[in-house]
Amino acid sequence: MTLGELKAQFKGLLNNNVINKSDALVTLFINQAIMRIQRELRVPFMEKQILYTIPEDYKKLAIPADLLELIAIMVDADADGILEYELIRSTLNKVVASSEMPGMAPRIFTRQGGSWILGPKPGPGSEVLIHYYAEFAALNADTDTNTCLKVAWDAVLYGALSAAADYLQDDERGPKFEARYGQITKQLQDQADADELTADAAVAPALPIGCDDGYDW
Repeated sequence: MTLGELKAQFKGLLNNNVINKSDALVTLFINQAIMRIQRELRVPFMEKQILYTIPEDYKKLAIPADLLELIAIMVDADADGILEYELIRSTLNKVVASSEMPGMAPRIFTRQGGSWILGPKPGPGSEVLIHYYAEFAALNADTDTNTCLKVAWDAVLYGALSAAADYLQDDERGPKFEARYGQITKQLQDQADADELTADAAVAPALPIGCDDGYDW
């Protein structure tokens, strides 16, 4: 579904001359609904991965601009480049100190401003996989769409209608719109949670254990 198609659905269900005549208000309520979904849901269609190859001049990993929440940072555990384990979040002091250790695969990480620091420092050519929940692509033109409108357009629709009802102080329809939004988002989250418990769910790489390097990670 495109932004223009969602606007048409919204206007038809809201049926309010004041809001329907204001494209800016309609777009505002739709964007508010998308922001709410980003805040409340953690489902597979929000996930994104970036495979980052460490350059010669590496210092830190830049945090993606569309990051909502980090799921994991994973690194290659051997020379074959197999992404086998997940880094452990640690304190800034410990990570900075360990980042000075050369010749060892990273074990821990922390956030510093707009970057992640890895410790020990990964070598050039090694790979780091960043797995995270990402913001949806922005909607500007009526022909635009994004993953949220493709997968959960009805959640966006009823979230926008609920926001519009609050704006209008519509106490009759507002609770109905809100209840429908809650029903849809609960179904989405319940399905995602159930998938995590099935045998088909992806298995997260193990944390590094049994290390005999003498360091307390």
